[in-house]
Amino acid sequence: MASFTYNAMDEAGQAVSGSIDAPNRGEAIAQLAARKIFVTDIQAGSDTPASKDGLSWSFPRRRRVPRRARAAMLRQIATALQAGLPLLSALHVVYEQADSNAMKTLLHDLAQRVQAGESLSDAMAAHGRDFSALDVSMVRVGETAGVLDEVMGHLADFAEHDMDIREKVRSAATYPIFVLCLAAVSVVVIITAILPRVMGTVMEGLGGASLPAPTRILLWLSEFLQSYGWLVLIVLIAAGWGFNAWRNRPAGRLALDKFKLRVPVLGTALRRVAVARFARTLGTLSQSGIQILEALHVLRGTLGNEALARKIDKVAADIKQGQSIAEPLRETGEFPPLLIQVIAMGEKTGRLDELLLQTANTYEKETTSAIQRVMTVLPAVFIVVLALVVVFILAAVLLPIIEAETALPGM
Repeated sequence: MASFTYNAMDEAGQAVSGSIDAPNRGEAIAQLAARKIFVTDIQAGSDTPASKDGLSWSFPRRRRVPRRARAAMLRQIATALQAGLPLLSALHVVYEQADSNAMKTLLHDLAQRVQAGESLSDAMAAHGRDFSALDVSMVRVGETAGVLDEVMGHLADFAEHDMDIREKVRSAATYPIFVLCLAAVSVVVIITAILPRVMGTVMEGLGGASLPAPTRILLWLSEFLQSYGWLVLIVLIAAGWGFNAWRNRPAGRLALDKFKLRVPVLGTALRRVAVARFARTLGTLSQSGIQILEALHVLRGTLGNEALARKIDKVAADIKQGQSIAEPLRETGEFPPLLIQVIAMGEKTGRLDELLLQTANTYEKETTSAIQRVMTVLPAVFIVVLALVVVFILAAVLLPIIEAETALPGM
């Protein structure tokens, strides 16, 4: 038994409030309705450890559910629904199999909201950290059309494909980031700790002779970092904070995303990722019965690039004016001819969702290859830059010695 506090209206239209004990939220609302008290807001108070439905555990404020766990949850719900279980029973079954408090809390709240009379899409919309607009839109269409089990299967497929792409990108990026960090730390340690000792010995042997320009530059840099390293760190932190604030503004994000698309190799890979995600998302939404304009509105946020998202807005505006999908996409100049041809063919044959999903598989393979190329080039670039830094340091150390030895015969 749990305690609920409520705000409501009585049959005379007067505001009333109070508390009521009931097994769950739905029963509390039903009991109040039987008294002709109509709830406008109801909140759970203290719960006992468990209730008859097994879903009344009370948990502390939860963390966000990881993407991989969320994809698994969607697959389990889809499987349970396709097996013929009612929605509430499906949520209960998945709840019992959940192995983390975050997942249990999420499923607990979804079940409570559904039991209280909310639709699953509305219950998911209340958890914006865990469910995107795409998830909510697809589930709402499935509920309206009476094919929630099929739509949940499509949504689980999409979540799993998206997770695979993300993990490939993360895995490929690990080595270049490691190389960059190692190079930066190594250079700082050499300049601030090792170089002063070496140069002290060298300068003693030179007896105050004039030093070459690379040596003077390196000595100045070494002394500056030793004296003002804390200031450099503060400036870097402030610059990072300022850049992040600028990037989070609409104008900054748009400018940065445009720049990313123009970067050689990297821009190609990012465009491939966006195109694959566009094809997969539009195909999944179309397969679920969502209208094209709504699908474009939903998928713009999945591309990961505001510059491309603005192009999608332009495409949607052109479609509202009566154009097809393919022609506005071609006019943007951002999408490959193959995708545009597939969309044109899909519009003519009525197989848009099927052809888009097949094309998405092709582009996802190309995306993997493009990512691998980027992550192969980046370590090489970092190594070349590190080699140039090391050569400069060696030149700065050795040039005074070579010049001194050259000058000895003429002394």
